[in-house]
Amino acid sequence: MSVLCYGCMNRIDEETAVCPNCGFDKASVQNLPFLPLGSALQKERYTVGKKLSSNNESTKYLAFDNKMEKAVIIREFLPNGLCARKKGSNKIILNSEKAESYKKLLRKYLEYNRTLARLKECSATVKIHDIFVENNTAYIAEEKEELFSFSDYMKKNGGRLDWDKAKTLFMPLLSTLDTMHKNGISHYGLGPANIKITKEGKLKLNNFSVADMRRVGSDLRPMLISGCSAPEQYDKYAVLDESTEVYGFTAVLFYALTGSVPEDVEKRRHDNRLLISTNVNKHLPSYVRSALSGGLQFDQDKRINTLEELKAQLSATPSITTIRQEVSEPDIDDEDDNESSGKKKERKKKGTRIYGVISCILSLVIFVMIGTLWLQENPFSQLFEPEKVSSDSDVEQTGEIVTVPNLVSVKYEIAVEEAANNPDYQLLKAVEEEFSDDVPEGYIASQFPEAYSEEVQGYSLYITVSKGAKMRELPKIEGKTVDQAAQLLGDESFVTTQMFEYSDTIKKGLVIGYDAHSTGDKLEYGSSIVIKVSKGAQEKTTDSDRRNSSDSDSDENSQTEEQ
Repeated sequence: MSVLCYGCMNRIDEETAVCPNCGFDKASVQNLPFLPLGSALQKERYTVGKKLSSNNESTKYLAFDNKMEKAVIIREFLPNGLCARKKGSNKIILNSEKAESYKKLLRKYLEYNRTLARLKECSATVKIHDIFVENNTAYIAEEKEELFSFSDYMKKNGGRLDWDKAKTLFMPLLSTLDTMHKNGISHYGLGPANIKITKEGKLKLNNFSVADMRRVGSDLRPMLISGCSAPEQYDKYAVLDESTEVYGFTAVLFYALTGSVPEDVEKRRHDNRLLISTNVNKHLPSYVRSALSGGLQFDQDKRINTLEELKAQLSATPSITTIRQEVSEPDIDDEDDNESSGKKKERKKKGTRIYGVISCILSLVIFVMIGTLWLQENPFSQLFEPEKVSSDSDVEQTGEIVTVPNLVSVKYEIAVEEAANNPDYQLLKAVEEEFSDDVPEGYIASQFPEAYSEEVQGYSLYITVSKGAKMRELPKIEGKTVDQAAQLLGDESFVTTQMFEYSDTIKKGLVIGYDAHSTGDKLEYGSSIVIKVSKGAQEKTTDSDRRNSSDSDSDENSQTEEQ
């Protein structure tokens, strides 16, 4: 009999422990607050598999559509800090203090995705098949596509793209963003990590979220992208509009053309220049440089206002190209000339060459004069600087993508200290601890996301702390003091009670041993253990002592009867 592998949604034999297709271990457990593996949604239409990614707004799972019989993606509204989930239940529990914020954001989430679902003509958006409310939250079912990292695509293409290739990729994406804004929705999270590429070479937008997560000052912890998020997204009083999207799109295009995202907001606040290597700069058409500078203006009111205007600037045919073509065109000789001697033809050719040289010199002078005036008057002239890096390989992408650390087997207190000084992730402890035969008690037993996977900077890292082995071995306690024995047993999480008895070999007050168990026995965590404590050796009695004791008892009985 076959069953679904929750790691890839292919069918495997029921007896198979590890999927031969993807290596997923059938014994894996999905820790809180995420849905348990195999959870059923929408009246059992969808079967939930492994978690793919999570941000401060929602969590993405691999799932299986039992109606269409194919793998899909399920996004669950699961805002960090506003809700929780109890073990054994799929239902979301609201934080009482944040209940109104949760409900308000849930309405926005549903409205946003319903609008997105209607934009079926936009090739660069996800295809949404189903939206439903369940478990006190909302779910979005999306088409599962084979998508690849845009950053990996860049690496395979030498670290940057020429304008002709970038134009083919980015102009359809720009059209999609324009259509989205005309329908009242935005992305506001553009960055290399949130753009994917299909095997056909088409760009796709990824990680759609409500605007509350793309700015500071909301009930959601913001997830902004260094170098790509616009300055106003860092100001809780600023208004986000289409020019905000212009900045994000232009920043990603800048990354594609140069191999590096712009400097982050704090650096650009004091120095508004864009650094492009000389080698890259000389290969960019002037109208592209102008569009980049206009789209990445730090001040919102000086920036290109709309995506449509940006598209027009990037699509413009530069007049300088036309002038150069006119200068390079050869003169056309008049073949009706009456002079037929070779000398006359030679003089004509020579004159033509001289005229061409003079024309080129005059044109060059004109270009220099125009260029000088343009640099003096153009407000964008300071945005581009000569190369200030030693080589193209020195240009790196700013850290919006980070590698998840391996915290398994790290002591919990140490992990907390390290997380406090690490902006890459927020450390969250799972509600339930778990037993582990391999990880000592008090150390981290498991984590989500998995170690060495890639996440967006600022992600939530959920950990489960080990309770140690479930079955514990009884330590040797014979001859120990009661306190020493209690300490040894307490270290293994056993509960200790005492009983007393005489012992000829163990001194009074010391432990004789266990009542119903022996050293080395294995008992379950938290079991109650009875230990025997010595009362010392029992005193021996002689025949004389027994007779005296008997006489004494008789006298006492007689006195009692007389009374």
